Amino acid sequence: MRILETLNINARITAVEIGKRVGLSAPAVAERIRKMEIEGIISGYKTIINYDKIGMSVPVFVHFKAKSVSHAAMLRLFATMPQVKEWYAITGDNCAMLKIIVDSTQALETILERLGEFGQTSTSIILSEGRSREL
Repeated sequence: MRILETLNINARITAVEIGKRVGLSAPAVAERIRKMEIEGIISGYKTIINYDKIGMSVPVFVHFKAKSVSHAAMLRLFATMPQVKEWYAITGDNCAMLKIIVDSTQALETILERLGEFGQTSTSIILSEGRSREL
């Protein structure tokens, strides 16, 4: 668990540094990580992008309630929209929650109009965000 917690904070940390933190040799750490990757405990590594730095400064959550589209078609729709960075199928009044990042409110309006062709949306602009360091 301590290896996973360390990787969750910084996936680019070396096995040597992890070993120092958890009291294992670098080869032992590397072997444990390799086994967790094989077993699917670690399913990948990702880059966290600072979208503000590249001019994408309007992050929003959109709750989506499909009206005229199947679940599979809804997922295909999301896949055609590069502004959709994450999506979640959810329970409750809505069927999906999207994290969308755009460069302007005009771009957001265009996306909401497109989604509106297939259902209802409710939008919340993200003012700030954090990342849990806990598993």
